[in-house]
Amino acid sequence: MVLTLESGALGAALKWEPSRGGALFPHLYGPLDCRQVVATRAAPLGADGLPQLGDLDA
Repeated sequence: MVLTLESGALGAALKWEPSRGGALFPHLYGPLDCRQVVATRAAPLGADGLPQLGDLDA
């Protein structure tokens, strides 16, 4: 499942940190209030067993 959130609503609990590849990746350090979720969509597993996230900028 992919959740869409407004990053500004997460405040200081949201930190952008480098991933192993060097790109910035969001990490949430605190509870997620379900009311902050603005949309959801499925992330089915591919043949390799990994979730297919699709376009995350959409």
